Amino acid sequence: MEEQVQEPHDAPQVSDDQAQKDEQERQREQQQAAKLLECEKLFTQPDSIMEPGILDVLRRYLDLGGSAQNGADFLVDKYIGYGQMASLVCSWIAKADQANEETSSSNQADEVTHMQALIADKFDPDKVDTLLRTRRGPPKWLTPLIADRAGRELIYTLSARYKNCQLLKYAMQRILMAGHDDEVASVGSRLAGYFEVFHNLMVKRLEEMLHGDDARMQVLSRELMDICCSSQHTYAHAQQLLKELGAQPQGARFKRLSQDMEVYAAEKLSHPIAWKMHQFFLGSHTSVADAEVAVLVADLLAADKGHTRSLIPKLHKLYCTPPHAHQIPPMALLQHPKVFEILVQGLFEPSQRLPVETQRTYVQLLATAASAIDQRQQSGSLDLAEVPAQATALQGAISLAKQANEGHRFSPAELQQAAQPLQVPCAAMGLLYSMEQTLLDRRIWSTALDMLPAPAFLTLMLVLVPLQPLMHTKVSQSHHK
Repeated sequence: MEEQVQEPHDAPQVSDDQAQKDEQERQREQQQAAKLLECEKLFTQPDSIMEPGILDVLRRYLDLGGSAQNGADFLVDKYIGYGQMASLVCSWIAKADQANEETSSSNQADEVTHMQALIADKFDPDKVDTLLRTRRGPPKWLTPLIADRAGRELIYTLSARYKNCQLLKYAMQRILMAGHDDEVASVGSRLAGYFEVFHNLMVKRLEEMLHGDDARMQVLSRELMDICCSSQHTYAHAQQLLKELGAQPQGARFKRLSQDMEVYAAEKLSHPIAWKMHQFFLGSHTSVADAEVAVLVADLLAADKGHTRSLIPKLHKLYCTPPHAHQIPPMALLQHPKVFEILVQGLFEPSQRLPVETQRTYVQLLATAASAIDQRQQSGSLDLAEVPAQATALQGAISLAKQANEGHRFSPAELQQAAQPLQVPCAAMGLLYSMEQTLLDRRIWSTALDMLPAPAFLTLMLVLVPLQPLMHTKVSQSHHK
């Protein structure tokens, strides 16, 4: 009787276990079928047999119980041969143009250009970043892509478009590590958005400037100005770094680069705010009075050509009238290339005649800026001993320019006397500017009478050129115009 009572109690439990096993088996079969379907879906893609990982997919398909015959049929049926057809056509083109190497190179370049455009159009930064995260290390195809010039150009193009792509950032670092600094520099401002790339390239170029000759310095300066002036944050970062380097013992070239970069950003790229930023890089040791002078200089740099004359007397009062040297502001604020340019043009502009007092103000301020040696920040003194001689030379150059514009014929004795003021670079530059403005005016070539200044200036150039070898490039450019 006890056995008869137990049987009805155990029967339902056995039935439930079997049902659970059946359900698990059914789910396993469904999962396996889904995986098989996924593999078959990959097989049915056009040219699926040409995919790099297709053998792994085929092995997984067979492990899941798929038919080897079906797998082979799928791959064969979906083979189209796009890649082989493209290679065949390229080989035909190469053979057809084998006699003409230039045409062959052009066709190859067209093929590369087409591939770059296709990749750029299909590129998905999110997918490639996922690829970088899910794999152990970068993809294998990245190394040969970086080794190829066209491949690197593709990376530059994509990097400029997708600035937050981690794979492209990694690729840019690899390119720099491979030694392609000059190539990256030629890309210039397109990659300035990658701050780490920009900073590393800038530091390497600044290190080169320590030991480069004049020709190399000019190349490096152009590259640095191009990449540093692409945005306000890169410009501010570069200027702050250059100001710190300029304060070091061998910092003169960095100081000049900082000044040239201001001119480049403000004039070449039409960003006048660069002049207003001039005061932001003075340093924490700058006094309130010096900061006010910096603002005045920034206003002068930013002013239009017709509005600079009202600011010159203010600077003259600050730099040329104090009775004691310690009352004079730092000369570094005044000794800016653009300030020299403004003063020289104001003094030697042929079309205008300054009043005597205004001319004296310009001359004294320019002579102070050109000859004063300020070593007060290095516990030294302010040396103004050469200012009178500089002012005398400027007055002499102004007189020579006036005589030449009037068509004066210089005698040998007068030319010998002209050599004395033209030994001073600032005076020589002023005469050269006056000659350039006069001879570039088309009106003087209209009649023989108007052409009188030309022989006079050319005669003075015969005196100036041997005395100022550093101005030979400027002289040749003036004649070329």
